[in-house]
Amino acid sequence: MKKSIIMMLAFVIAAFSTQAQHDHHHESGKKEAIAIKTFENVNADVKTQLENLLADYFTLKNALVADKEEEASKSAKAFRKTLQRVDMTKMNSEQHSFFMDYMSKLDYDAEHIGGASNIEHMREHFASFSNNMYAIVKAFQANNGISVYYDYCPMQKTNWLSSEKAIKNPYYGKQMLTCGKVAETLK
Repeated sequence: MKKSIIMMLAFVIAAFSTQAQHDHHHESGKKEAIAIKTFENVNADVKTQLENLLADYFTLKNALVADKEEEASKSAKAFRKTLQRVDMTKMNSEQHSFFMDYMSKLDYDAEHIGGASNIEHMREHFASFSNNMYAIVKAFQANNGISVYYDYCPMQKTNWLSSEKAIKNPYYGKQMLTCGKVAETLK
């Protein structure tokens, strides 16, 4: 009897330990909310350049929505050129530092999207690309007063930016075009 009680107790302890490890792993996999500072007094030329960057982002996003791999590749390359032309000398030191952190990440993902041989790989990089672009748009208010929608895809558990409220999912294209919801509206 003692032996079966000890075995049962060992089983219960092992079960609780396994569940606790699973819960910890699940919690650590969650994305934390990004606290993004909004800059005041952004130079008008900088804002215009970042608005051009956002326009290139939308062109890329729309190519992924339409499942157009070649167009997405060209758009990513155009994005990189626009990114390189942003005049950081017109930013204050805090803005410059913030932008530099995100510039390298955006360039990395745009390079991979532009050089990818398949649309699935493009979409993998588009997730971090979108989160980094969101940070830039929000911090610099680079949407020129127009609404930009930060949409969420529950299947991919990631976001993207859109210039229209209607959901058009770039992670699945025609396969699941309307999967998602608006998570935030930047005005």
